[in-house]
Amino acid sequence: MLTKEQRRSVLVCLVLALGTALLYWPATLFDFIYFDDQLYVLTNPHLKGGLSWRGLIWCFQAGYGANWHPITWMSHMLDCQCFGLEPGGPHAINLLLHAANSVLLFLLLKRMTNALWRSAMVAALFAWHPLHVESVAWIAERKDVLSALFWILTLWAYCNYVRKRGAARYVLTLWLFILGLMAKPMVVTLPFVLLLLDWWPLGRFQSKPAPPKPADDGIKSPRLILLEKLPFLFLAAGSCILTLVAQQRGGAISSFARVPMTARLANSSLDYLRYAGKMFWPVDLSIIYPFVARWQKWEIAAAVVFIIAVSAGAVFCVRTRPYWMVGWLWYLGTLVPVIGLVQVGTQSMADRYTYIPSIGFSIMVCWGVCDFTRSWRYHQIGLGCAAITVLAACAIVTEKQLGYWNDSGALFRHALAVNPNNYLAHTYYGAWLREQHQLEQARMECEKAVQIAPSYAMGHVFLSVVLLLEGKTSEAASEVNIALKREPNLLAVRANLGDIYLSENLYGAAAVEYGKALEFEPDNPQLHFSLGMALALQKKFDEARTELETALRLNPSFTDAHYELALTLSEQKKTAEAIAEYRAALKIQRNFSDALNNLAWILAANPNPQLRNGPEAVELAERACALTHDSQPLMIGTLAAAYAEAGRFDNAVVTAQKAHDVAAAQGKSDVAARNLELLQLYRSRRAYHEGP
Repeated sequence: MLTKEQRRSVLVCLVLALGTALLYWPATLFDFIYFDDQLYVLTNPHLKGGLSWRGLIWCFQAGYGANWHPITWMSHMLDCQCFGLEPGGPHAINLLLHAANSVLLFLLLKRMTNALWRSAMVAALFAWHPLHVESVAWIAERKDVLSALFWILTLWAYCNYVRKRGAARYVLTLWLFILGLMAKPMVVTLPFVLLLLDWWPLGRFQSKPAPPKPADDGIKSPRLILLEKLPFLFLAAGSCILTLVAQQRGGAISSFARVPMTARLANSSLDYLRYAGKMFWPVDLSIIYPFVARWQKWEIAAAVVFIIAVSAGAVFCVRTRPYWMVGWLWYLGTLVPVIGLVQVGTQSMADRYTYIPSIGFSIMVCWGVCDFTRSWRYHQIGLGCAAITVLAACAIVTEKQLGYWNDSGALFRHALAVNPNNYLAHTYYGAWLREQHQLEQARMECEKAVQIAPSYAMGHVFLSVVLLLEGKTSEAASEVNIALKREPNLLAVRANLGDIYLSENLYGAAAVEYGKALEFEPDNPQLHFSLGMALALQKKFDEARTELETALRLNPSFTDAHYELALTLSEQKKTAEAIAEYRAALKIQRNFSDALNNLAWILAANPNPQLRNGPEAVELAERACALTHDSQPLMIGTLAAAYAEAGRFDNAVVTAQKAHDVAAAQGKSDVAARNLELLQLYRSRRAYHEGP
């Protein structure tokens, strides 16, 4: 039989779980976002095949996406295994993880403090606050909800260890901490949070342990408590090193980001104030906030005053209200890895960065409000009404904010509504419009981005891509050269310069640029593919084959690489191997018309009778012609040759005539003349076979 307190706890857990599920359920119908979701999932060749030993080994390599978080990669890999590349499943997993985190956070706080309603309020704010929409609705931010799960489980295991010491409990705590680090390196601050909890509410630094459940482990010496944290600190240091290596390899720490320390300190101080402000009044939330190099002096002064004032209050109440200092230091400390002292990328702040730090801030506020109003006449009723009002407001704003994540266009338009000068939003909105084949609008957005921030190299890169698609090669080259001056070591600049050289038939120069890009990301299958193309166009077929095979080793589902490798093998007269590659491409993409046509031609006209197969050639060629609506004379000619090889000469004659007529109508006189020659051959009831 459950006690009254236990029944209340069960009720809180149900409300948290069901409320979170209902609030975030619409996200399961959302699409991928054109901002990291492509990099992390959609175009990540290591995930597409689902779980595999090769994939699991890759997860532990540093550099891809400028991150080292193997557990997160494994979770995405498991998503691909279970759901393919459909977004609904991953969104549902994010939702479940967030709901679980909210329930576990409540149970953890309740267990440590025995304060049911204050613990419930902190957990509810965590579950339904609009600042956390980004962490839940964005598939690429799986690392947030996953690392938070291990963060909370680590604290739970640590509480078990504190209450009854033992090697097994200590090792379990360490292991959960390691899993958290492998989900997201922001967990490095957890050892310091453990020290805060040792003080309050676990009471390990006190001569008399704090109620309600004493830390009955016999450790009272601060020195021993600190020594106990050394393994955690060593692991955190190792994670920091791996993260820096990954970010340098991925180009996340760029020359654009290497701003003066004074600017970083100013931005960091302001971020503490801005994050706190958005926790109290969550308006103008955006997927990305561009870095601001210069702030008004009064803004910086206000931020410094805020930090000093709250810190002074925490010191003043350190003995009577220790939760104030614990919550405040939790908030300050857990933001340190992302506050901008080491500037990574081009954003100044991000809503997702508050996912764990907001817990400390909520503890400070919820416990403080409860203490401040304790002497009021209608204390409980007033707090209850206030809590319901605040949580209802959070849910309403969260529902509205969640709606912007329905698709990339809505998300970036909202970011631009918040800040019309957000050059990052202009850039990625332009990139998304490019994917929607709205080239004129895409170019206009990218042009706005480079007008606002001329030094932003990626803005010039994205603009050059749009210009190249519009056929404006010289203008595209000009934009790439500007980007090259800003960021000479940026992978995207080198790769895009290679694309421009390739479009201008400067194959040697293209190969050089692709080679330079591969120095930054040697396991990029797209770069190996592009280099293979450039080499093949130079007739360097052996080298081209090596690059294309490398691309396929890195991404076995790379359809275009299978196709280009088949072309290369055909040039090397390795027809049987070429056939295998065409079949591999068609297995992945059944309606690949060029692959259908080329394979049909080999099966119909190859000089080696052992490789020919007339009926299959007919089937493939008919599909190719149907897909192109009988508009390609070469494909119609292939179908005629297939009919002849299959002994269907009457069909071959009619089809060859059709190929001639279509080619003549399109002004392709050489193709028309060639089909007239073949027409005579088919009329004599002979099939066409190429020379040996």
